[in-house]
Amino acid sequence: MEKSIKKYILNLGIISGVLLVLSVLMYLTILKPWFNYIFPFVILYFFLLSSLQYYKLINSIKNNPRVFNTNYMAWFGIKLFLHLSFIIVYVLLNRPQALSFVLFFGFCYVVYTVYDVVSLSNTLRSGNVK
Repeated sequence: MEKSIKKYILNLGIISGVLLVLSVLMYLTILKPWFNYIFPFVILYFFLLSSLQYYKLINSIKNNPRVFNTNYMAWFGIKLFLHLSFIIVYVLLNRPQALSFVLFFGFCYVVYTVYDVVSLSNTLRSGNVK
């Protein structure tokens, strides 16, 4: 596996681990009534989807750099559709915990999206895609 992909997955794993530990600590102490057992799976969902997106985008840059913008926008649209579908299905199936789920999901979305954009931007600027 390419060096930039390994580094990305390692850093993503660290972010996921820190997010998991902090969320468990907060939700088992201060925010106990808001705790939801699906939260670790939300973190796993974001980890897997972000890893797949990064891997596919890096490979698309290597194969044909001219289609990167199209691929990036396509991935962005796919991710938004998946996220909204996931939120809607969960909220419809579990209304009592909908607010805590949506807030946690939104927080994870912001954290992972910021990391995705910064990491991809740094990789493209450094020219480590070969």
